Amino acid sequence: MRFDKLLFSVLFGIAIPILCFIIFWWGTFLFTNNQQTIKIAALSGLGIGILISLLIKFIRKPDIYSISVSVLILVYLFYNGILFTMFMGLPVFHPVLGVIAGYYQAKYMLHHKEITDHEGEIRRISTFTAIVIGIVCLFSAAVALISKSTSEDLKNMFNLSFDISRPLLITFIVAGGLSLIIIQYLLVKFTMKKILSAEKEP
Repeated sequence: MRFDKLLFSVLFGIAIPILCFIIFWWGTFLFTNNQQTIKIAALSGLGIGILISLLIKFIRKPDIYSISVSVLILVYLFYNGILFTMFMGLPVFHPVLGVIAGYYQAKYMLHHKEITDHEGEIRRISTFTAIVIGIVCLFSAAVALISKSTSEDLKNMFNLSFDISRPLLITFIVAGGLSLIIIQYLLVKFTMKKILSAEKEP
């Protein structure tokens, strides 16, 4: 199996198990605080998710480059949410998801020869990923500004010798957010152009 098909088969394949794991895990909190029960429920959700993914793979046998746009968007947003949670709202690793999305779309375009407006597609995907990371940055900024320990956490994280004032914190958040949006756009654009141009080379 080619690298791109293996990569996307894994990413699409594990999305449902992870989602079921989270739903069963947090859903159980509504009924009990017993840790053993919560653990069993979470693992049961994971098992159900794996079963669903296997049924989809072996019964429907979907082509990874024929997945509907709505599903692609949901999967992309889902992984952004997972990454946001894993890194406590710090969005520095989200551009990686944008690069993967750009890589997928470039391969999708090569797979679907009827798509001829490559420049338009590159702008569309680059803009979409930039908008998503912009939204992520807004959520991250809200969390940072609501928390009273953000300034102290940043001071300790970067071993600063001075206190971070509220205006400085806001400046840092705005500058960092805008930088991530621009970086995301340029990274996706570069990735797609690179993949498309590489395929055209003899």
